[in-house]
Amino acid sequence: MRIELPATVAVFALLLTAAVAPAAAAPITYSESVSGDLGASLPASSIFALDAGVNTVSGTLAFTNTGGLEQDSFALSVPIGMQLTAISFAFATTLAGVTTAAEKFFLLDNDNIVSFPFLAFQTIDVLGASPFDAFTSALPLGPGIYGMLDNGGHIDGAGFTTDYTWSLTVEPVTAVPEPVSLVLLGAGLCGALVRRYRHQR
Repeated sequence: MRIELPATVAVFALLLTAAVAPAAAAPITYSESVSGDLGASLPASSIFALDAGVNTVSGTLAFTNTGGLEQDSFALSVPIGMQLTAISFAFATTLAGVTTAAEKFFLLDNDNIVSFPFLAFQTIDVLGASPFDAFTSALPLGPGIYGMLDNGGHIDGAGFTTDYTWSLTVEPVTAVPEPVSLVLLGAGLCGALVRRYRHQR
């Protein structure tokens, strides 16, 4: 059985498109209530491997005169070909009593450590507006490992408890992903084959 060239070209184009279709991204979702409490300092015991999309880390922080300070620190890994373009901190704060000021301090640094000078320092008023865009001066961050240190906070009054979610947005470094370039190349080759076929007829 003889297959005509246009049919062959169409099948080739479909196979090429399927072969280079980007894999579905798998951003991480970490919750202290499900996976366990985060550590207070760096180096962190685990490094979150981020993927394209919005990755989230959530938990609860507390800073009270009676219960002391509860801190959550973690490390993250941005893969090759990606960049961390946005970091936001969403929160809902409950006061432990009369409190007129409530702040959290965070450090962002290279690797799973803290060394001076660090990449960025952020103060977040947990009585203010949520979500809060954090570390904007340090973004975007390219491939590598970074540490997010909970560096304590400040209170005037009895204290607070905060339920929080870090949202870490990761995007491809290139504006046009490589699979799209391959599809365009395949389409060009298909066009050349069709033109050659018509010329031979």
